[in-house]
Amino acid sequence: MFTTSPARGIVGLTPAAGAGARVRTGGQARTVTADVYVLAIPVEGARQVIGPQIRGLEPALAGMDDLMPDWMTGVQYFLSRSLPIAKGHVTYVDSPWALTSISQGQFWSRDLSTYGDGRVRDIVSVDVSNWNAAGILYGKTARQCTQEEILNEIWEQMKISLDEDGIILRDSDVVHRFLDPAIRFGPNGTPVDNAEQLLVNTVDSWAKRPPAVTKVPNLFLASDYVKTTTDLATMEGANEAARRATNGILDLTGWQGTRARLWRFEEPPIFALARAEDGLRYALGLPHKLADRSA
Repeated sequence: MFTTSPARGIVGLTPAAGAGARVRTGGQARTVTADVYVLAIPVEGARQVIGPQIRGLEPALAGMDDLMPDWMTGVQYFLSRSLPIAKGHVTYVDSPWALTSISQGQFWSRDLSTYGDGRVRDIVSVDVSNWNAAGILYGKTARQCTQEEILNEIWEQMKISLDEDGIILRDSDVVHRFLDPAIRFGPNGTPVDNAEQLLVNTVDSWAKRPPAVTKVPNLFLASDYVKTTTDLATMEGANEAARRATNGILDLTGWQGTRARLWRFEEPPIFALARAEDGLRYALGLPHKLADRSA
């Protein structure tokens, strides 16, 4: 089996017998042949390397061109004290850059101070979802900021949101800050590219997403844009896609043992009435209830 990923620098896939996958490592291109191929790269990369021959064998791959990826990138703040803000994700609904975060330390069985130089007690991981809105410190979008400005801006937006709830972020607590290296900066010090964008659900995008098990017998897809019951570009969705790809490989090889476990995505019951009302309004051609309020 050959698993392709961004790190391998895949160039292309061809279905012809023995053609294999063209990859580039260390500036050198070569052909890799295998019994099974797993394509595990974001959709914007997948649609570049899956050529017309393979698309002709699997019509479901054509819809990838219409899927919309966007920037959502992570930042980590390493803190000198424990800060379990919430037992789960925090959504900063009042933040211009649409931030979400999670305090990592509470979920680790090992004391974080046993890593590195011993100063770190917690890690707050933050996702930045809106790179096109003006911030509060510099009045610039994230795309217009330097790396230092991005890190300062995110921290400040979090401080303002959390201070309203009596949770104080102290600048002196920050031991280290880290921005995902997928953000690439240009000569003027501002972002020019995001190598790991995230699929955004848009109207009718479900029909355009390919399955993990394709009609090319030995080609499988494992990424967040694949059709899954999770139905959202998350690591949970990518994990489910990988499990489905694994089961497809086991079916292909005739494995008689157990399969990778799959779970049904369960919606919280509290949303049932709202979903039913939304479905009824859609069927009647009415706008979303919140759209009425904003009109």
